[in-house]
Amino acid sequence: MPATATAAAEAAEVGKQPPQPQPQTQPSPSSPSSSATTSKSFRQIIQSSAIGRAADFYSRIQSRRPYWTQLWCTLFIYLCGDLSAQLFVGDGGGKAKDKDKDMEKKVNKKNGEQERGMGDEVEKEGVMARYDPLRTVRHMTVGALAAVPGYKWFMYLHNNFNFRSKPRFVSIITKVAINQVCFTPIFNTYFFCMQSLLAGTSLTETWERLKLALPTSIVNSAKLWPAVTAFMFMYVDPQFRNIFAGAIAVGWQTYLSWLNQKAAKEVEAAEAAQAQAQAVEVEGVRQDGGGVGVMASVAATS
Repeated sequence: MPATATAAAEAAEVGKQPPQPQPQTQPSPSSPSSSATTSKSFRQIIQSSAIGRAADFYSRIQSRRPYWTQLWCTLFIYLCGDLSAQLFVGDGGGKAKDKDKDMEKKVNKKNGEQERGMGDEVEKEGVMARYDPLRTVRHMTVGALAAVPGYKWFMYLHNNFNFRSKPRFVSIITKVAINQVCFTPIFNTYFFCMQSLLAGTSLTETWERLKLALPTSIVNSAKLWPAVTAFMFMYVDPQFRNIFAGAIAVGWQTYLSWLNQKAAKEVEAAEAAQAQAQAVEVEGVRQDGGGVGVMASVAATS
């Protein structure tokens, strides 16, 4: 019998046999398909909301003009960070220090009820009297210069150190460690130096501020940013990582601004103490010189 006829006969014989019923398995409530369906429906709810529409709009803008999007988002983040530092934390920068000095002079001229009245007047002025817009401009300038390099750095981490042959958490830990060791010291050094130099501080005082503020900022950043970075690389899409990190960075920028001003005050206090010590030393030399002159004149007359 030809092979084709044999195959046709076998197919006909198989067709005569009744189909075997397939066993049906009931999916358990905790099966992956059920959870995937629930997760998908939740994602659809988010996408159909105002938040989802805003996220889609941001994603489209980000895909067309990534650098401009990062620049404007970074400017907004740094604006919020500086406003928080000046208005909520009470760190008003140079304007606050000048106002404090003026108020100190005024208060020193009065006593009793007049001092209490002056204190009430200071409270009535509110936080806006301590706001320094020039410092906000400096702060946003620092952010504008760091926007694109920071974006490029995180995209570099996203595209590299992806070990396919190892568990995912190995890649995440590697990225977090590299970011903490390389990016954090460089960025914090840039932040403190630019803040100080844009305020008109000398290189010597900038170096003194950096020595005070940088070690503390690196130690404290290790308490926050590794967890934030790990969560970001695990659950946040690349185009939304800047917004997610920015929401955390508002508080972090507030802390860095406060730390920078704290270091500036410590440097100024040290310089004032040194100047006072030098003045006392010069006054002592003058007094000693005057005594020697008197003794010389007495010896000459005798």
